[in-house]
Amino acid sequence: MNAFFKILFGDIYNLAFVGCVVAAAAAMVHFGAGREAVYAVPALLLAGAGWFATR
Repeated sequence: MNAFFKILFGDIYNLAFVGCVVAAAAAMVHFGAGREAVYAVPALLLAGAGWFATR
């Protein structure tokens, strides 16, 4: 079962990163910066992909 959860969710760093991106997007939309979130979220995801590639 542990291997199933590892494949499904990844490790704690992956979960933390996804949580941070979702929180950042929700905060931007909540505070009225929804148009900027359209450009910021993909940049955050690319930065995270680059960080994960070096791990």
